[in-house]
Amino acid sequence: MPLSRLSSLLLVLPALLLLGCPSEGEPEPATDLSYYADIKPMLDTHCTRCHQPGGQGVGDFTDDVEAMALADRMRARVDAGEMPPPVADPSCRDYEGSEHLSMPDHKRAMLAEWVDGGKPMGELAEYTPVGEVIAQLDRVDMTIGLEYAYTPTFTDASNPGNEYRCFVVEHGQTEDFFLTGMNPLIDSEPLVHHIVLFKMPREEIWDDYDPAVGKDCIDGTGGADVDGMIAGWAPGALPVALPEGMGLRVNEDDVLVMQMHYFQAGPEVAGLSDQSGYEFTIADSVDTPIRMLPAGIFDFNIPAGAESHTATDSISLPEDIGLTVYGTFPHMHVLGTQYRVWADQDGVETCISEGDYDFDNQITYMFKEPLDFPAGSDLNISCTWNNSTSNPDLLVDPPVDTGYGERTDEEMCFAFTLAAIRFE
Repeated sequence: MPLSRLSSLLLVLPALLLLGCPSEGEPEPATDLSYYADIKPMLDTHCTRCHQPGGQGVGDFTDDVEAMALADRMRARVDAGEMPPPVADPSCRDYEGSEHLSMPDHKRAMLAEWVDGGKPMGELAEYTPVGEVIAQLDRVDMTIGLEYAYTPTFTDASNPGNEYRCFVVEHGQTEDFFLTGMNPLIDSEPLVHHIVLFKMPREEIWDDYDPAVGKDCIDGTGGADVDGMIAGWAPGALPVALPEGMGLRVNEDDVLVMQMHYFQAGPEVAGLSDQSGYEFTIADSVDTPIRMLPAGIFDFNIPAGAESHTATDSISLPEDIGLTVYGTFPHMHVLGTQYRVWADQDGVETCISEGDYDFDNQITYMFKEPLDFPAGSDLNISCTWNNSTSNPDLLVDPPVDTGYGERTDEEMCFAFTLAAIRFE
């Protein structure tokens, strides 16, 4: 688990104090690299998405003094391959923001050379600001959220420490419309394991639905006949902006439903309430309606103690339906370490998305170029998990055999795929 902001401050305080004390006879830098010319732009590009006030990461790398004090720890984490956190490999399929999310080897070597060379500061005038990862939508047209703040009770003995509640949310639109951009508004991050947003015909709202406490929906939808998944949020997620002219359709007589998965991570969440929501960019019409398709594996068992266990499955497109794929959102739980999604077309393999996996850094990857798959193509997915004591995120110790399930201590293997369906 990440250190608290207080404990991280205590860790860096001695270094912060030493930083202000010049040493006698300090040697000349053994590198031409400097903090302002080379390292600060690198931090802006790859690190400050998480390492800033209110971010997920330890330390504020937008503060030059604190960044300098943490330089040795930075270098150690980068050398170990732990930072930046794992993301999809852009050499498989390049995606929006890959230049920020994936650190190339020459940047890792540059950080090591700078640290080994004495960490010279250089001059502020050498600093050139760089673009940062987009953390919000360019425009917000519609905002929704839970009507009431909800406090999980975690009293379900069959699902200890987990609670799933579905909340009906009115969209307030008087005509059919399309969602073209989505950004979650997480109210209580320590509580929220994930959000699944779907649409549902108004007449399908549960008879016993209570807006103050929602509906128990450990089965995913509470038994409702839903019309389709729209979006998902998990830790590390970024806003999703769909390509120009594309959107997910919502009918006037639909309601939106937020499936909230709350997880009792520790005593610190006791009594916490949540009132999360979503904000959207919308359009009256689009050129290409797209859908969220939940491709995944349900039949697997990860043996206790297995350090690398992989499950693979395949889906064949019908002979009259093709797909154009625009992006994918891989999802596993805390045992997940790697995933791969690919297609087979007449014996030719096409990589869709693959990479190392980190539960705390789950991103929807929007491809820079869409992929077309003809009818009859085979789409494949594989997931790899570490169910051994070498996994620092292990929730059950000693480990036990683990299969598919909704709870955080169970596992999943999904590639939620944004695609347009073509009838051929």
